[in-house]
Amino acid sequence: MTDPAPESVTVQRDIPFHEVDGETLTLDLYDSPATSGPEPVAVLVRGGAFTFGDKGEFARHALDLAADGFLVAEPQYRLTPEWTFPAALVDVKAAIEWARSEGEGYGAADRIVGVGHSAGANLVVLAALTADEPGFEPELYPGASSRLSAAVGYAGVYDFRSLDAVTAEGEQFHRQYLGGGPDDEPAAYDLASPVAQVDTDAPPTLLLHGSEDETVPPSQSELLADALGPMTDVAHELVPADHGFPFHGAHYDDVYERTVEFLRQAVAGPDTADAPDPAEETGVPGGDLPDPTDRIDGSGPGGNRGPDRRDGPGF
Repeated sequence: MTDPAPESVTVQRDIPFHEVDGETLTLDLYDSPATSGPEPVAVLVRGGAFTFGDKGEFARHALDLAADGFLVAEPQYRLTPEWTFPAALVDVKAAIEWARSEGEGYGAADRIVGVGHSAGANLVVLAALTADEPGFEPELYPGASSRLSAAVGYAGVYDFRSLDAVTAEGEQFHRQYLGGGPDDEPAAYDLASPVAQVDTDAPPTLLLHGSEDETVPPSQSELLADALGPMTDVAHELVPADHGFPFHGAHYDDVYERTVEFLRQAVAGPDTADAPDPAEETGVPGGDLPDPTDRIDGSGPGGNRGPDRRDGPGF
């Protein structure tokens, strides 16, 4: 099904991309007909404590990124309690590999970036840090890479051991996802935590976190920024808001502009230096990366741009 969308963006919904254990997962694809030439792909992964929700929560970002020259995919992923780690990670990698294998027919370039919120930030960053590791790869799309050119994490969960230590018993949704506590499933806690998977192959990463986040401690992003710092280009900053800041009207414009400039820089990076002008080939104009030490505030001019969405319990 193809739907018209604002700003001349076309939305194709429910495209199958991963069939696994009798379940067919689908994604929504956003594209702007005004963009010519192959487009870099942005894979957007929502939160939901690995237990609830569905694609569509990143619709505002998807529309804006498509209008700014990206081909945008927002996939489903399998949820607990029926599915535990690494099922959701494998599904996100399947979406990345679908874009590499099937995306050319939709106008996709080979440059793929990921953006995630909360549990989705964990999945995007972990996918970037475990690119092409056989134990986490889907059976579909043999030979396709799950590599990302950049990762953006909003209010992400990056160290499950430290999260477990500060989370009240009734709010430990991650234990269901990981199969138990850290003493019961130590390997899962390490393998599912991006801080434990950092290496020199890490792509450029942007980490934004609400300073007033009472769902996922801001220290989660700080831990990952410290781990990534010696390995890759990482920008880490606090937003004066709670857990749902990427969807708040008061913060949306500032967060979005920060994100799209970071992604533009990544898709026009050294690995594409010999390619034609990105503004001509991808529809994504170049742009200077803002100073990573700048703090985002809520005073942007577009305070009513996005819905004021707040998460339910969990992350």
